Amino acid sequence: MAGSVAVSSRSAVVAVVVVLVGMTAAACAKPGFYRKVPGHTDVALTAVKIEPRAGEQLAVPYKGLFEYLGLRKKSPIRPGRTYNPYRLAEDRRRILAWAQAHGRFDAEVDEPELTWSADKQSVAVTWRVHEGAAYRIGSLEILGAPPEHAATLHAMLPFTVGDEVDLELYRPLRRALAERLQDEGYGHARGYSRTFVDRTAKTVAWFYYMDPGPQTKIGSLVVEGNKAIPAATILARTGLAAGGSYSTTEKRRAELALLDTGAFASAVVLTDADIQTGPPEFPETGGVLAPEQVSADGTLVPRRLDDALAVRVIVVEAPRRQLRAEVGVEADRTRLDTYAGARVQLRNALGPQHHVLLEGNVGYGYIFNDGRDPAQGVYGSALAQYLHPGWIARDLDLRLTGRWRDTLYPSAMLREIVVGPGVRSTVAPGVFVDLDAFYRIGRQLDQPMLDLAGADPDLRLATTDDSQGALLVASAIADRRDDRVEPTAGWLLAARGAFSPGGPLGDHRWLALGVEGRAFRRLSREPNGPLSAGVRVASSWVLLPGDAGVPLGPRLFGGGAYGMRGFGRDRLSPVVASIAGGDAVVGGRSLVEASAELRFLPFRKQVGAAAFVDAGAAGAGTNAFADGISVAAGIGGRIRLWYVPIAIDLAYRFVDGSQFSTAGGFDRLGAFFRVGEAF
Repeated sequence: MAGSVAVSSRSAVVAVVVVLVGMTAAACAKPGFYRKVPGHTDVALTAVKIEPRAGEQLAVPYKGLFEYLGLRKKSPIRPGRTYNPYRLAEDRRRILAWAQAHGRFDAEVDEPELTWSADKQSVAVTWRVHEGAAYRIGSLEILGAPPEHAATLHAMLPFTVGDEVDLELYRPLRRALAERLQDEGYGHARGYSRTFVDRTAKTVAWFYYMDPGPQTKIGSLVVEGNKAIPAATILARTGLAAGGSYSTTEKRRAELALLDTGAFASAVVLTDADIQTGPPEFPETGGVLAPEQVSADGTLVPRRLDDALAVRVIVVEAPRRQLRAEVGVEADRTRLDTYAGARVQLRNALGPQHHVLLEGNVGYGYIFNDGRDPAQGVYGSALAQYLHPGWIARDLDLRLTGRWRDTLYPSAMLREIVVGPGVRSTVAPGVFVDLDAFYRIGRQLDQPMLDLAGADPDLRLATTDDSQGALLVASAIADRRDDRVEPTAGWLLAARGAFSPGGPLGDHRWLALGVEGRAFRRLSREPNGPLSAGVRVASSWVLLPGDAGVPLGPRLFGGGAYGMRGFGRDRLSPVVASIAGGDAVVGGRSLVEASAELRFLPFRKQVGAAAFVDAGAAGAGTNAFADGISVAAGIGGRIRLWYVPIAIDLAYRFVDGSQFSTAGGFDRLGAFFRVGEAF
């Protein structure tokens, strides 16, 4: 006989909450099943300080050391480490080693000063340190490198004779030197670091010993992990072949070529080369040498190695069907935009390496028009695309595109449809070339009637709201940034162009050209330091206008959270008087935007900041500076939530059309909210 029990939904919710609270409390409770280490006490630490001896000063930064000490005061985010005499002795050695790692080889650490509470249940620890003289690099040599690469390796070293010593920073460079030789075709290359201290001269002789091995080639080649895509197709995409030369440069190019197809979740090329792999050593020892690697006179004995490597291409195929959804918000004092979208990838839907991409989004924009009724509306886009990586050659990918898109500008909406084929080629790692041939249909909606008699003739405004015809779009991008979301080093160069021939092939003629450069540099000495600087300059022009003028599509608008932050989104633009009153933002035929940012983004922290200066100019004709240049400066906060970078910026436009602001005003002050970096 079957029975049943009815439970109300409210009771079920209460039960679940009780269970979750209990599990959370248990997880946060102090575990009591660990065996206590020798010397353990329950005495809490009220403070741990590192101070100089009387009359001296400390030059070595000790802030990063406190994380590694055996005794530590409890903080809101880190558990405390109670008093233990054995760990106290270990901390003394840790402090001494830290000072020596920073070139203070004569350092001394005094016995700790213990300040006990009246009930002996807590204690404060103070360490007195005598750092001594700062040793310097007395000599610097790289031994064993191939002669043709010696100068390149020396140029990689950030220090030279006379500089101060930093063991933690300089020792790991041995691996970077070896990896550079691996890039040059020495697949077995290894590096070792050794230092010799002269306590009399207060100097350090620094040697990097290189063991490059032979120039390597591919002995055997196999593919692992593939299911839907044949091994021959994968190898053709990698460009690797048995008997060919092997370098880590070719390895990375093969991995990126596979990932660029969109068919793989991961792709790794592995070999049996005798090299160091995995994360850096900690602590860094300088590399361990086997006895047979050191000769009787102390020189390095090269390893005996085969030049042929066993190479494995290991892939994990991406899901055949994948859905990605996104939502976003962008806001400034002139408009608010929200959007939601979805992207569906159907990999290998029409056969191996024949993919289908479907994408769509919908947004709502609310635009404030300086006292007039706000403009608002729904807009969106839809995309259907067929993708075939490796169409004719290894690095030539084919695509067929059909796209409908609405773009909401301050004074009008552009609705356009494009259909046509395109190709993409990865000519080098991080260097992409795209070319598309479209048939385009565009329509301008809701723009107010303009006073064309008072408009600048250089604007070459279109005489009709509709535009259709052939469109050729091309771009070339070289991307050497260290990160696509929050770059701190590297650079990006881009050139873009679009040509509508007009005449028998279209209603309007125009040629749009644009160039952009970005550069980033770390300002902190440590590899993951928080300070970096970024610079961006972008310029665009619309040339060769036909008799029918230039329609809304190619016209240029600047400003906003991703542009010149002295103006709201798309507000850096020429304006034309409306017959009904007020001004309409119509877009220019030239635009220049530049930004310089100082970024404070601590590694693995959720909060950062930025200070910036932006400049921009938009012109009715091909001279963007005809009416002067505007400049704004500001500060911003950065928040990372689940690896999503959120930015909030405040900017003030203190130069407007080359005229310095002589009075304050909220019309020059802008607040910007976005997801992602400005550039």
